[in-house]
Amino acid sequence: MAGYLCIAQKAKVVDEQLNAEYQLALQRIEEEERALRQTWPNTELVSLFRAAQRAWLNFRDAECQFAGISSTPSPWQGVQVEECKLRMTIERTEYFKGVVAG
Repeated sequence: MAGYLCIAQKAKVVDEQLNAEYQLALQRIEEEERALRQTWPNTELVSLFRAAQRAWLNFRDAECQFAGISSTPSPWQGVQVEECKLRMTIERTEYFKGVVAG
């Protein structure tokens, strides 16, 4: 149980970082969309970016659920699921940093 609580605390911090970087990336995408619409009025970047993030969240949750359940049955499966989410969330945060940097 202590392992799960530790992961849950880390996950909260990492989720906050993800959300902050997502907001910065979204601002960058909005700026890019405005610039592109001057030449191509039908450009849709923001809605696609948001849809991609929703799809990624679903993928992350399903992937990590599979990883946890497919491992050797143990009381640590919940921790394995959360560790997977933690790792994937950190990777996604780095991706957003790249979006912001351009």
